[in-house]
Amino acid sequence: MNRTLRRRICVVGVTSALGVLSPVWGPMLLRQLPAFGVEEIRVVGTRFVPDDVIRELAALDAEVSVWDDMRSREDVVATHPLVESATISRSGLHRLDIEVREVQPIALAATPVLVPLDASGQQVPIDLSIHSVDLPLLLGAEMSESGRVEPEAARRALDVLSQLSDLNSGFTSRISSLRPLGDEAVEFVLLPESPVERVILPFHDAIKAFWRVESAVGMAEIQSPVVSADARFRGEVVIRMGGRG
Repeated sequence: MNRTLRRRICVVGVTSALGVLSPVWGPMLLRQLPAFGVEEIRVVGTRFVPDDVIRELAALDAEVSVWDDMRSREDVVATHPLVESATISRSGLHRLDIEVREVQPIALAATPVLVPLDASGQQVPIDLSIHSVDLPLLLGAEMSESGRVEPEAARRALDVLSQLSDLNSGFTSRISSLRPLGDEAVEFVLLPESPVERVILPFHDAIKAFWRVESAVGMAEIQSPVVSADARFRGEVVIRMGGRG
C-alpha cells in the first residue's frame, strides 16, 4: 500500500468519525470529499413507476455526494403523479437508496371504461394495459373533467372502503363491487366464497357498523347461508338468510 492510498484511507476514516460525532457540521465537511461520490442508486418500493424515471427525477449525477442534503430532490421525485412521497438515504459509502411510496389505487370505476381511483376518488394514472390490478368495481359513478369521481356519495363509499382496508384487508380482498345507496350508505357485493353475499354499511360510523355485521354474520351462518347483512339501523343488523341466486 503506497503512501497516497494510506493517507486517503486515513482522511476518510477520520472525517467519517467526525461526521458521526458531529451531525451538525460533519456532513458539510464530508460532502466535500470525492471519496463519497454517488456510484450506485437503488430504487425501492416502486410498482407502477419505472425505476429509471425515479432516478431521472432525482438527478443524482456524478457530482453528488452521499452526504448532500436530499430534501429538495425528494420533493422533485414526489411531483410525479404516481408518487405520494420519496425518501433518499445513504446505504453505503457510495450508494443511495430512493424509497418511494406510490399512490395506491383502491377501486376501479366502471364509467364504462375502467378507471383506477385512489381513496379520495381521484383518478390514478395507471395504464391498465400494462399493469394488472385486482380491485373492486365502483358502480353508480361518473368521472368529472378534473379526473375526480362523482357524485359525492361515490367518494364517501370509497372512503368507507379505505377505512375497511386498513382495518380488515381480508374482508376487502373479498369485495367484488361497491355502490352508494343514496346519500347514506354503501353496499358491498362479495365474492362467491364469502360467508355473506351483500353487506350494507352506513357512511356514519361505518367501522362500528362493520363490527356489528361481523358478529351477526358469525352467529347466523351456522344456521344457513347469509344473503345480506344490513347495518343501516342504529345498533341493529338485519340479516337475510337463504341460498345465493
